[in-house]
This record gives sequence, C-alpha cells and structure tokens, in this order.
Amino acid sequence: ERFLYLIQEYEPFTFPMGSWAAVAMSTYDLPHAALFSTELLRDFFARSGYGVFAAGEEEGRRNSLAFQNAITAVSPPRAEEMAGRDRRRLLFYARPEAHGARNMFELGLIALAEAIARGTFGPEWDLYGIGAVEGRDRIRLAPSYELEILTRRDQGSYADLLTSSDVGLALMCTPHPSLVPLEMASAGMLTVTNSFETKTSEAMSAIAANLIAVPPSIEGVVAGLEQAVEGTDDYARRIEGAAVDWSRDWEQSLNPEVMRRVADLLDAR
Repeated sequence: ERFLYLIQEYEPFTFPMGSWAAVAMSTYDLPHAALFSTELLRDFFARSGYGVFAAGEEEGRRNSLAFQNAITAVSPPRAEEMAGRDRRRLLFYARPEAHGARNMFELGLIALAEAIARGTFGPEWDLYGIGAVEGRDRIRLAPSYELEILTRRDQGSYADLLTSSDVGLALMCTPHPSLVPLEMASAGMLTVTNSFETKTSEAMSAIAANLIAVPPSIEGVVAGLEQAVEGTDDYARRIEGAAVDWSRDWEQSLNPEVMRRVADLLDAR
C-alpha cells in the first residue's frame, strides 16, 4: 500500500522530455514516504509541490527525510605542495554519454574553448576530463590546447587525481548538488558548478567556500572559470575552502538516528 521511495534526483530530468519523463513523473503520485538524497533536493520537491509535498509542506516534511551521500574522503595538500607544482591542472567532470546529459558535457566544452580564447588559461595549464565510460582520448579545444579524457580510476587513484588538481569544473542541470563538485572542493580545488532552482550560489557556498556556483550558461561558466583561475595561487583560501560541510562516511550518512527515522517513516500510516 505504501513504500519508501529513495529519491536520488528529480527523475524526469534524467530523460529527454517525453514518454520516459512522463512515466518517471507519475511515480511520485504513488503512495509513499520519501528518503531524499540531500536536503537541497528535498527543498526542490517542497517548493514545487511534488510527491509527498503535493498535500502541502507540513505533510511533506512529516512524510520525508533527507540524508547526505558519503563523498570520497580527501583532504587538500599543503600550501607548499600546491606552490611547488610546475604545471596547473583543470579537471572537468566530462560525461559525453546520453545517460549523463544532465551533466552538460557540451556546455562545459564550449565554455572551456571560450575561456581559452579569452586568455583565461596560460600555457602552464593542462586540461583533463574524467567520468566518461568510453570515447575519444583527446578533444582539441584550441590550436595549443587539448582536453585529455582519463580512464576510470579506483577510489585511491581518484583521490590522488583530485588532490593533484587546481581547478574543477563539474556541472549538473538538476536540483541535486552532485557529489563530484563537493569532492573537488574538499581536495582544495576552486570548483565551478552551476545553480539550479533551490541549488543557489548561496546554498552551494554554504557547503564549501571553494564552490563557485554560476548560472548554467556559457557566459556564466566562463565567468566562473575566470574567477577560479584567478584564485589558484591563493593557497590559504583553497585550503580553508576545502572544509566541506558534508558526510565522508556511510556510517555517518546512515547513522542510527537516521535509520530510526527511516523506520518511523515505514511504520507511519
């Protein structure tokens, strides 16, 4: 009669608008209690009146709960290590496959090419992409600049890649904050991401000062990249901004209090 709906995203946004999106939207009409992946996503449902919030905010809050997905546990390198690098590295969350369309791969590429054309990245910068399942190894963005698409990494290698990078670019055209920009920020990277509905610039910077949330437009992302590159040498800012207000451990994310409240949701009628 009633189930616990683990809501990791506003699911219609993961499809082109059409039959699949309509069917995804209809699932929120089924009788359920909701367990939301992040408070920002829960706030989006509350503002929009979707799912458990269709009967009003008070009813929706009573029949829902939010938790934080644990991110990769990384810490920023020391300022001396950052300063001693011969090269600078940008890391782009690059997902060209159709199932990752919400990560705005094309918009990110265009913004990077435009930023290069404007002189944002000097010759000391290397540009890397991560997140692709398959595809080309390199994408030329300008005569002297290529985006090198890296292969998949295990958790340890991924953490090393994060801490050895300086600027991050991770976009997602949905209300979920995405975990990758949080991981980038916690590694000491000034990270450009985008705003969307309840995912405001203020909400993202409250999670981590290293997050630069801009409008999801070419001009917005280019402006964010310029700001991030300008702050690369401010090592104190990057280290301080790495204090991400987020869970790094699943035992913390799904702690006994959270699980007690989940049980209460299941028992409620």
